[in-house]
Amino acid sequence: MGKATLLYVLANHWAGADNMETVLQCHNLIELFHQSLTKVTDSDKVCVEVIRADRHETLTFRQLKARSEIFATWLLRESGLVRGDKIAVVSKNRADWDVAFWGSVLAGMVPVLIDPERGPQGVITHLQATDSRGLVLADDYTEEAARRELADFCQGQNVRLLIMAGGPLCPLNSPDLAGLEAVARGTASEDTAVILCTSGTTGDPREVELTHANLIANLEGSIRKVDLTQADVLGHILPPHHSFGMTVGKMLALAAGATNIYTNKYREVADLIRDRHVTIFIAIPALYTTLAKKLDDGVNKQKKQSRMVALLDRYAPKLLGRKMRKKLGWTQVRFFLSGAAPMPRWVLESLWRRGFRMYEGYGTTENSPVYGFNERSDRIGSVGQPISTLSTKIVDEDNRPLPPHQRGEICLGGPCIAKGYYKNAKATEAAIAVDEHGVRWLRTGDLGYLDEEGNLYITGRKKYLIILPGGKNVNPERVESALSEARFVKDILVVPSRHEDSNGLMEESVRVLVQPAWEILEIQTGRSRQELLSQSQLVKSLVWESVRDCQQRNKHLSSYEKIAAHNLEIHPGDFLKTSTGKVKRDHYINLEHLEAKHTRIAEYMASRGSYKPVRDPAGAGS
Repeated sequence: MGKATLLYVLANHWAGADNMETVLQCHNLIELFHQSLTKVTDSDKVCVEVIRADRHETLTFRQLKARSEIFATWLLRESGLVRGDKIAVVSKNRADWDVAFWGSVLAGMVPVLIDPERGPQGVITHLQATDSRGLVLADDYTEEAARRELADFCQGQNVRLLIMAGGPLCPLNSPDLAGLEAVARGTASEDTAVILCTSGTTGDPREVELTHANLIANLEGSIRKVDLTQADVLGHILPPHHSFGMTVGKMLALAAGATNIYTNKYREVADLIRDRHVTIFIAIPALYTTLAKKLDDGVNKQKKQSRMVALLDRYAPKLLGRKMRKKLGWTQVRFFLSGAAPMPRWVLESLWRRGFRMYEGYGTTENSPVYGFNERSDRIGSVGQPISTLSTKIVDEDNRPLPPHQRGEICLGGPCIAKGYYKNAKATEAAIAVDEHGVRWLRTGDLGYLDEEGNLYITGRKKYLIILPGGKNVNPERVESALSEARFVKDILVVPSRHEDSNGLMEESVRVLVQPAWEILEIQTGRSRQELLSQSQLVKSLVWESVRDCQQRNKHLSSYEKIAAHNLEIHPGDFLKTSTGKVKRDHYINLEHLEAKHTRIAEYMASRGSYKPVRDPAGAGS
């Protein structure tokens, strides 16, 4: 197929510049796949390496091409599916995942990516919502009973089930290249390429349709931004069903001919970066927060033992950082990239100060998903300027563009913006609109502002703002970012607490849940975790002291954003999190409302002398 191009006109609203033209170099993902593999100078170089606690696999570029084409041929010839059909993929990261994904694309079918941590009923909900006619299921998906439940559903609903079992995905030995070329010619740029199951911009589950053009535009803009080449080794911990993991962890490396290495062995990340000569490492903020705390602790211990280290850290921190990277074996690392959640400012400052190039990124599933990232130490707190195939503007409640430094809702526009939510016109219309220039715009639901250079600063999530009685707005992420530096805090969550005032009006206040850093507390107190768990007041007192000290040192929190001791609660275990490491904030907001409801019922019934509270074995109010 001859090279095809797509022409888009983007209104560069934030800069007030003339419309810019963006020419995409590939017509569809099939063309991108073949062009990428053709450009690789050594087809026997490792394309994908998966390092999990329970498996270690590799795929060369040659193997990925051959296996994907064979699977695509089987789909077209023998699966009973046809071009345009949706095929759900439910699997953790493994070599088969890449074959299933690219094989589906090459066959002109649409991969539907579902979180493998969802239970069978959750998977079935997405299968039904997307009209999926095929399911590729990993043999290590949860438990046997759950796999059987999905198998029974597939049999009853005429959904073709294929189990990833470690061997080839299909029995064929050779691909039908002529048939696959015909599929490529018939695949339009605006056809749906992938459906990603996400919470969407409004919080409830949605299925996002991304077209071939959406993904190609995002990949081309990202490659230019990162300057990614075949010499790079991209390491990451991103799950492939997530938009960030799919685009950046998988497709970006392939498009550039770079090696992509995934791991879920978090404690061995430092060794992986050294041993695999990783040049770019991508992770979520929680991992970098742990890294920054360990580096700070290590430097502080050395400063007590060596005056030279103390002087270097004060007057030449970058020189000290260079020595640290040399000792770690990280001299080949170009930069670290964070995404999927806000990065605490103190982490950025700590790492940049010592010369660790720590780039903070941003994006949403609906923009395919990369917005861009900040690569400048003098713009810490910003997520930088957008990739070249994306535009940004800030709007008020009436959708009117705002000038630099005016805060409002972040809107993203251009060829990266999704087609919409599958078979959900109402949700699509609420989030995505086309302007008078023909540019698609996404209302992200995030709040922020642009500076005069077009750098984006995110101030919070619109739906999670806490509005205090005096009208002040508290952004939970901002408070969490600041207080995550506290010594005895491992994880922290800020949510609204709602109650009625004396006039019956509903008021919001701040509720802070803290997961203590138990290991540090054990060292500090000389007590075991079990002993500490039985001494809740001591734990809360120590955690509060560390939070209070952190607030006193912090220069970025306003007085109304600082918390009081009575707002703080100890959360002894791990928070519920998504597969990308984000706390499921809605769960704790809803749980808090449920508890408040039960409290109000109990108080009312107790006043009538006819109520005795009952607790079920799980601790939920009845």
